[in-house]
Amino acid sequence: MELADVKSMWQAYDSKLEKSLKLNLHCLEQIQTQKVKSQLAPLFWQRIIEILFHMTAIVLLVAFLFNNFYQFPYAISAVGLLVFYVLAIVMCLKQIFIIKGMDYSSDIVGIQSSLVMLQTHSVNYMRLAVLCIPTFLAYPLVVSKAIGDLGLTGLGFLDIGSNFHSEWWRVEVIVFFVLTPLCILFYKYVSYKNIHIDWVKKTIQRTSGARIAKAIEFVKELDTLKHGVI
Repeated sequence: MELADVKSMWQAYDSKLEKSLKLNLHCLEQIQTQKVKSQLAPLFWQRIIEILFHMTAIVLLVAFLFNNFYQFPYAISAVGLLVFYVLAIVMCLKQIFIIKGMDYSSDIVGIQSSLVMLQTHSVNYMRLAVLCIPTFLAYPLVVSKAIGDLGLTGLGFLDIGSNFHSEWWRVEVIVFFVLTPLCILFYKYVSYKNIHIDWVKKTIQRTSGARIAKAIEFVKELDTLKHGVI
């Protein structure tokens, strides 16, 4: 066998080997991409359901506000809750847009950036919910007034405003002034710039979403496999 024939055979083998490696890498990418999608799909539908819930609450609160617009305590309570639900919808939509806009055919860095952005929005969503905890104290007041407006006598036991009027206001004011500074401090400290603080790190890990964390792990595995193959 001449040297030219050996070179030709070697080049043909090298070409087949390169094609095989590319095919294996493509299969690995498809498997890991499917794993990422399977982790994000439930989160996507969870946010859709949350938006539907928030929109329902907004419709009910707008109707309540329309009927009690000139009664300041009830109006301001409804407005506070409306602000929360509007912000919650905006943050849910941002996460949905990130999930739907992810380009799985892009490079690893692009996918990782989208997942980190999604993780950051999840943490901010949690921070918003905690910050608005004092606002949720308006719910008993709104529900009590709605029961009276609708004449639901069978639910009179839930009418806290009528059953415990003065006592309830005292309790609500005390709880509001206790919770507000705590919630503000939580919102201020729980962020990635304070990730070096142990309790902040644990809080972010627990609330940023296990599914997103797993998706990031799958992308890292793919990156490791690609560097191992190439």
